[in-house]
Amino acid sequence: MKVLVTASRKGGSGKTVVTRHLAVAALRSGIGRVAVVDLDPMRGLSRWWQRRPEDGLELVQLAPEGMPSSTHEDRAAAALAAAQQLDGVIPALSARGYGLLLIDTPPAADEIVRLAVRAADLVLVPVRPSPDDLDAVGETADLVAGLDRPMVFIINSATKRARLTGDAAVALSQHGTVAPSTLHRSDAYAASALDGLTVQESDPRGAPSGEVSALWGYVAKRAGLLTSDTANKLTKQPALRMVGGRKDK
Repeated sequence: MKVLVTASRKGGSGKTVVTRHLAVAALRSGIGRVAVVDLDPMRGLSRWWQRRPEDGLELVQLAPEGMPSSTHEDRAAAALAAAQQLDGVIPALSARGYGLLLIDTPPAADEIVRLAVRAADLVLVPVRPSPDDLDAVGETADLVAGLDRPMVFIINSATKRARLTGDAAVALSQHGTVAPSTLHRSDAYAASALDGLTVQESDPRGAPSGEVSALWGYVAKRAGLLTSDTANKLTKQPALRMVGGRKDK
């Protein structure tokens, strides 16, 4: 089993968007069971998953049962408790036949993120092509480098044919590898999320769907999940269906 972690010190960089889209793309690719873990106290990934039709994508709850969640501080404590379970849970998930685990993290460089990055096979750092986002990259890059984990920057919410997008790619390349596939700004990402879907499901022929497919193909090969031939067939794969089980609403 491989573990992918999305991390960024900057809020609003697109960590949750990238996590859910890559999770669904992975499920469609047929690599096996796919699970996600939400370590962000805002719980955007969890709320999206609750809206999602049952199709085999599984949300793994790691926080001890009964922890309070009424305040942000409560949820942050629960997220930290969940992150502290990763060392024991990852081998157990692998033994149960999971092919991939994706972990969403809060916009920070704190202990939650450190524990998640330490468990990663590959760290994905979404970055919007803006001066504020680029200024915040260094802290995340230093954290990942300090834990000796491979890292890939993903340019997200870019404007097509904008000079700033190219400039951002050049600036990011000074810190590490930049994914060749860019996700451009589109209302389709938010619209699909309303029903717990992704752009690949709501509009399979749209440009955003093609961008996500290309990104997943690159990430999958970089993480050692798929061969080039398999990755190129992603958009032709049907979605898997969950066999048994029910979401706890």
